[in-house]
Amino acid sequence: MVAVTARSRLELALGQTDKTVTAFLERLVGEPVDAHERRHVMTQASTPNSLGVGEGHPLLQRSAVLRGRRSAQPYMHAESLLVPSRLPAAFCRQLETSSDPIGRILAKEGMDFTRSALPRPDRCRSSVFGDARVPDEHLLDRTYRVDVDGVPIMVIAEWFLPALESFLGPSLLG
Repeated sequence: MVAVTARSRLELALGQTDKTVTAFLERLVGEPVDAHERRHVMTQASTPNSLGVGEGHPLLQRSAVLRGRRSAQPYMHAESLLVPSRLPAAFCRQLETSSDPIGRILAKEGMDFTRSALPRPDRCRSSVFGDARVPDEHLLDRTYRVDVDGVPIMVIAEWFLPALESFLGPSLLG
């Protein structure tokens, strides 16, 4: 685990960005990041849920590891639960066919969004897929909902990985 001061700097810097996490990571590590080990599964909503959809509504579960394009270092594991019916068709196609992280697709599509922090689930280390894909070793984890025009479109859980530790110097907020 990273020292508390570095973790605090990472949490503070993430809280101050109004850009995507993808853009934040790329600025922090100095290289583009791409989504690898992508996994997509269609599922149905249960109730209650953080997305404001009824029971049985179709949802897309996605997991990916964001890796540096040049270094291949794993910087973040992310899991998302998306409402495809609330997303543009082009967004959904890019999710399926490209290695672009969700943040890059949001930016490409010009989607203005807000984030709302969600409480950490009791099983914060468990995967939305119910398996052991979530990393045991991580610097920070968080969960939040993404809204566009006040409408929930996805819930994202993120685990920031130890490869980021070397980038968390005092200039992180500078």
